[in-house]
Amino acid sequence: MTDLATDVLVVGGGPAATWAALAAARAGARVVLADKGYCGTSGATAAGGTGVWYVPPDPAAREAAMASREGLGGYLADRRWMARVLDETYARMNELAVGAGRYPFPAGPDGTPLRGGLQGPEYMRRMRIRIRRAGVRILDHSPVTELLTDGDGAVAGAAGHRRQAHEDYRVRAGAVVLATGGCAFLSGALGTNTNTGDGALFAAEAGAELSGMEFSNAYGIAPEGTSVTKTAFYSFATFYQEDGSVLEGAASQGGRSVIARTLLDGGKVYARLDRAGEAARAAMRLAQPNFFLTFDRLGIDPFTDRFSVTLLAEGTVRGTGGIRIAGDDCATGVPGLYAAGDAATREEICDWLVLVTAWHGASPAE
Repeated sequence: MTDLATDVLVVGGGPAATWAALAAARAGARVVLADKGYCGTSGATAAGGTGVWYVPPDPAAREAAMASREGLGGYLADRRWMARVLDETYARMNELAVGAGRYPFPAGPDGTPLRGGLQGPEYMRRMRIRIRRAGVRILDHSPVTELLTDGDGAVAGAAGHRRQAHEDYRVRAGAVVLATGGCAFLSGALGTNTNTGDGALFAAEAGAELSGMEFSNAYGIAPEGTSVTKTAFYSFATFYQEDGSVLEGAASQGGRSVIARTLLDGGKVYARLDRAGEAARAAMRLAQPNFFLTFDRLGIDPFTDRFSVTLLAEGTVRGTGGIRIAGDDCATGVPGLYAAGDAATREEICDWLVLVTAWHGASPAE
């Protein structure tokens, strides 16, 4: 049994976990991060990349950004939380763009940096470097099996198993941050085979509440027979029926149920990204080249050719529900236990585009 002691234990290895670990280390805490895979390569972001809600701090731009998302969330969002997310995301993306190990954000045709998306492998490789430089101790291939509690029921660490060392371990910690991602296990969506919902289980076992789970059956659009669910780009798509006629009401936002009903009835749905102009096409390829890799291999130009699409379950990776957050510090209601990223509920922000990045900058106590 390896026995460790630390101030903060972060469980997970994706963006939320690494940003939380980095923030805690910068605040002077001793930090251990335990990932059931290899931190920097496991999880949905490392495999597929992510989009971020990057909006400059112009009042008009921020107001338009929040207003544009509220309707999709049933007007249930908390604008104060939305503003916090916008501020944090803007600051963290700008931080990534400078200094040693800076992320190579592409520039648009006019030279403006494009910071609304990140290529997963490069992003997470650099985040691993950053937390190592900050002094975070990383336990790779070390799945947590249970949380530890003290006599009063407060979470006081976790126990697990180091698969490559063939030994158990225990970490005693003053605070534990669950950043284990959402749950979309074996759904077929890229990078989700490690998203088993273990963080939600640990939290529930410790006495924390789950919230918003009825909003967690999310599905993403993908080319049929593939795994890449970059649904944001389908805002530029027109959807068609098998006979070539437009599928009325189908859309990536607000019209996905039309696609679902057609597929459930045995029909096929086709898409073409024919609403993207030349500048948008160039920006899309720069921002998320892995989205186009499948099309290039199949010999399809998604901007001019129709291609069949399907829906893949993304569960709480893209859905809204998760571990209930009890306050601005991301506490769960159980002393010593915090939640971040897709493991946490995102009801305060409550929109699929926002939720994938809402917690990437959250520290354990921020």
